[in-house]
Amino acid sequence: MRGTKLRSLLKADSRYKFNLNPLRALFETTDIFKSLEEKSQIRQILSIIETELQTEFKIGGHPDYDYLLDKISTPEDFLDDHNRITDVKMCSLFIDLRNFTKRALFIEEPGLETLNEIADIKQKAISTWIKIARFYQGHIHSITGDGIMVLIGGEQEEDKDEWIIGGRALLIALRVLESTDILNEEMKDTLKNKGVEHYSHPDNLLDIKVGIEYSEKTLMNPQGVIVQTDYQNKSVGEVKATSFEVDFAAKVLASYKSATKDIEGSPKYGRVLMMGEKYIELMEFNDSVAYKKIDSYERQMFNQKNCRQIYYLDCCEYKDKIITLDDVAGLCDVYDDSEDAKAASIYIAAKGDKIQHG
Repeated sequence: MRGTKLRSLLKADSRYKFNLNPLRALFETTDIFKSLEEKSQIRQILSIIETELQTEFKIGGHPDYDYLLDKISTPEDFLDDHNRITDVKMCSLFIDLRNFTKRALFIEEPGLETLNEIADIKQKAISTWIKIARFYQGHIHSITGDGIMVLIGGEQEEDKDEWIIGGRALLIALRVLESTDILNEEMKDTLKNKGVEHYSHPDNLLDIKVGIEYSEKTLMNPQGVIVQTDYQNKSVGEVKATSFEVDFAAKVLASYKSATKDIEGSPKYGRVLMMGEKYIELMEFNDSVAYKKIDSYERQMFNQKNCRQIYYLDCCEYKDKIITLDDVAGLCDVYDDSEDAKAASIYIAAKGDKIQHG
């Protein structure tokens, strides 16, 4: 059983107390039937997202480590260990629109979509994911073709507890999977308006792949080149997160098709979360969570074989139900060892399971 500082984070940051899905705040406009409490939470969630977007940030790098690039003035500086930070605890989350490149192949025949419409769908998806990632204090490490890579972890207060890093990663992943349904409803409406509603079956709709892995020894290192501007050396590049596990979050997506074949029920889109073995070890899911091993990633080099396991979780029963970090705690064998919990010496019930906090 793993200790966590959950109470301290809930006390410090209100965003983790809301029991309302932030996707609902972003997309639901009809409020005639909403309670006063729900309306209040929606306003607060939107305010937090607006503040996150108004606070200067960039795509790429990591705000806690971008200063490392400022220390670079010669090519040799890129190789200096003093300009690198080691052993950073980090969850990497890779999100990809499945088979999205394929859609552009059919713009001429049958010609039901244009490139502009495809770009609009992609922009809607990526902007939504960025807002969700920022709400849970993740950092957009890159936009990669039809998806994004998010890093959760760093030097801030919310990053000091490694289980909380993993819990936030799970919340981001669930919100991204839930966005599949929202985007597909819009796509169905578009096809209906074009008079081709009969094409609204899963093969023609969107699916989103999400992979998570955890690295306890991430290297944050600047990469790039030196250029001369007004006779002065200047580094051009960004700070990258380097470890096997960081990249493995994308590699686990290769087993996505096998995982969807393994699950039951329909539709199968927007349900499957792919995970690496280090993330499984970090979260300590309890017996109620039926994750499964689906594949092995085995490679040989230097006359040595190495292998990592790939798992998946069917998130069908968790979508729109696991909203808070307390909800996530209800899925894991964790207890709260924060000072706030010790002082109160309380037990809380999460999804029917008693989780000890202190």
